[in-house]
Amino acid sequence: MLDPRARRDLERAVGKERVLTRPADLAAYAYDAYGASGERRLADAVVFPTTTDAVSRAVHACAHHGLPVVPRGAGTGYAAGAVATRGGVVVNLCRMNRVLEVDPGRSRLRAEAGAVTAAIHRRAEAAGLYYPPDPGSATTSTIGGNVACDAAGPHALRYGATADHLCGATAVLGDGRIVTLGEGGDPSPLLPLLAASEGTLAVITEVLLRLIPAPAARVTLGARFAGMEGAAAAVAEITRRGIVPAALEFLDRSAVDAVAHAGVSDVEPGAALVLVELEGGDAAAVGAEADSVVEALEAAGGGAVSPASDAAEVARLWAVRKAVSAAVATIMVGKVNEDVVVPRDRIAELVARTEEIGARHAVPVVNFGHLGDGNLHVTFLVDPRRPGERAHGDAAAEDLFEAVLGMGGSLSGEHGVGTTKLAYAGRQLGAGGADLMRRLKSRYDPAGRLNPGIKLPAPTQAS
Repeated sequence: MLDPRARRDLERAVGKERVLTRPADLAAYAYDAYGASGERRLADAVVFPTTTDAVSRAVHACAHHGLPVVPRGAGTGYAAGAVATRGGVVVNLCRMNRVLEVDPGRSRLRAEAGAVTAAIHRRAEAAGLYYPPDPGSATTSTIGGNVACDAAGPHALRYGATADHLCGATAVLGDGRIVTLGEGGDPSPLLPLLAASEGTLAVITEVLLRLIPAPAARVTLGARFAGMEGAAAAVAEITRRGIVPAALEFLDRSAVDAVAHAGVSDVEPGAALVLVELEGGDAAAVGAEADSVVEALEAAGGGAVSPASDAAEVARLWAVRKAVSAAVATIMVGKVNEDVVVPRDRIAELVARTEEIGARHAVPVVNFGHLGDGNLHVTFLVDPRRPGERAHGDAAAEDLFEAVLGMGGSLSGEHGVGTTKLAYAGRQLGAGGADLMRRLKSRYDPAGRLNPGIKLPAPTQAS
């Protein structure tokens, strides 16, 4: 129950109509995409500031009353990282959703944290520029959340993740102070730390992004494979030829079958799919790379290999890739979706392990992801309405984490740690890495008020 004095101060900070405290209202913000299959954590309040100054006032009020602060965007995360683990106040940035400026001369774009990623893509494109990070949730996720989890997407293979395009930011610290970082502001080491910080160091309110020239030439190819081994061999051959695609994506047979079953995109079931996209400033050079990639795909056993013939075919290929998340929901009500990373020469091994894990826990599994950098999205399908089934999915995820750590991999490529991977984070980081993270947290949020219980392993969890 929120203290009436705290509620009064929050209402003064952001406006009475922008403060929610009724349990029925709070329930909508008690989970993210992970919790959509079951878990709920009610905050004491949710506030909707519309300016950086309002965020500052709200965070200052929380500091005065000793309330935790949970920054939140669209709630599309799969790691329970934007929910109130210890009560407190969710600061929802969704109403700060403007693209404030596009500067073609400097190749820069400035936006509020609640701007939807797809809107940033559109504004960059309209200026003849390109913002490459394109997470699967781009039509709903916000740029502040992208920074907080260092979101990537298919084109990270060539262009990097969100952190590689972050030039500046405005943020609010845990005591309510406003800081301007990077270009045009303080050259503080906090700016690069904001990427993947998951709201534990500051509340991001604005970002300044680096754009690049739009590629003059682009070729998109699709190839069908009987299994993961051939797809992995194709990646090895493409790499051996010195080609760095803009995107190199993989859908296993279960993922393709799910898309075909759902009817959300036109694709033939019964085989895995590899999607390759090549980009550059010289059409002849890109065409030559495409010919070489076709040879590599066919040599690895790929079937029906050919460049997309027109824009409609390109759109169809990408629609298959982007339809997976929605498609699996037509097969099973819920899912446990993880985004682990292993050395790419072991990704075929990991896919085989996921199938064993799924069979052991009696949960179907779908694999897809960024084949070029070893980032695999492993989705265990569950029906949370059936008693104990969500527990089966969580147990399968735990076995997945054990397998990934055993391969020298990472628990997350872009979804973050949140609470769902916290028990394993210390093992990946080691005692030294975990201690460094805690010291950085203490440096920028000494009161430990920002998103407590998220991302940072307890001292006893690191070894």
